[in-house]
Amino acid sequence: MRIAIINPWSISKKSVGGTERFVMDLAEALHKNGNEVDVYMFSGENHILNGISYININLLDIDGDADEYMLQEHFGKFDTDDAYDNLAKLLESKIDVTKYDFIQLNSLLFLQAWRWKKRVFTIHTNPFEYELAWGKTSYTKCLEIMKRYKENPDTIFVAPSKFYAELYSELTNCKIEYIPHAIDISRLETQSLKEKIIHKYSLAENRIHIIVPSRLEPIQKQPMLLLDACCLLPQEMKEQIEIIYTGLDKQYIKFVDELKNKAKENSIIIHIIRFDEMAEVYKIGDFTVLPSKSESFGYSALESLSLGIPTILNSIPTFLEISTGNENAYLFNNSTVELKDLIAKFIEQNDFKRAIPPFAWSEQYSMNSFANNYLKLI
Repeated sequence: MRIAIINPWSISKKSVGGTERFVMDLAEALHKNGNEVDVYMFSGENHILNGISYININLLDIDGDADEYMLQEHFGKFDTDDAYDNLAKLLESKIDVTKYDFIQLNSLLFLQAWRWKKRVFTIHTNPFEYELAWGKTSYTKCLEIMKRYKENPDTIFVAPSKFYAELYSELTNCKIEYIPHAIDISRLETQSLKEKIIHKYSLAENRIHIIVPSRLEPIQKQPMLLLDACCLLPQEMKEQIEIIYTGLDKQYIKFVDELKNKAKENSIIIHIIRFDEMAEVYKIGDFTVLPSKSESFGYSALESLSLGIPTILNSIPTFLEISTGNENAYLFNNSTVELKDLIAKFIEQNDFKRAIPPFAWSEQYSMNSFANNYLKLI
């Protein structure tokens, strides 16, 4: 089959967002199953990677990477039918999908595009995140439009979390399929030595590296919560660690000074780095901390746990799902003190051996079943 994947954000080996990493894994999984796959992006460099064509349609006629703020500037807050219709018309003018057997879409903003085509929507934005990004009225409009397709056999909705699949089903009366994301471990492996990567990014060789491999978004991802927890550590523990934040997309640059100032005031070393490949940060990490207040799935959690890295997770629904059956997961209840206590325990033990996850756990996220589950939908 010929398959088109439509994704708002640019994709490359440097991609840090979960949606972008999902698109890479899905495209390659479908390709390995004998399908021809093209990925369309709103911005970024045209390239071919592992047999997949990544095509920039330059939707907004800009230099550099598109982001959600730019979409709002062009189409408004998506709280009217016109906003959805206008984006749909522009998309349809940029991409000819007639040659594809079906299309997979990675934003609910595309609800009115290609309504005559076999479509699979993967829901990457839960209600909390949707309201955070677009506002209450936009979220309500999105649910209203979803309801229009509840009897349409050519429009299929998928959620990677069982919790949110059930929630969206209740909210829209639509059938929401549940397919957890998979993980391609080879994408997260690098032949570079740990010491070489540490030197490359001017990190300390003799410190414990706490990694935060997610976007530097302040409200949903809560990077400050980790720093606040580390501020409560005794001085001798602060001197043993450095925090490494990734995910410095340009829309989050304005939050960097707040983190840096807080770290400096409390004698904590932090680094905010856009790594050449995500495999590098996982190679140097002693343990992972993901303090997110909300996740529609939790790609970084899946990646870290798949690599056997000790991983501290906020006890939100999706992290609870992913952590079940994996003893490398350690949970806290959105509490600065609880997080501080876990980090202190890790520092005291100073034992960061990686453990291969149980086979039964890994099988839930296998690439082959991932691709087959999507293909079964059509």
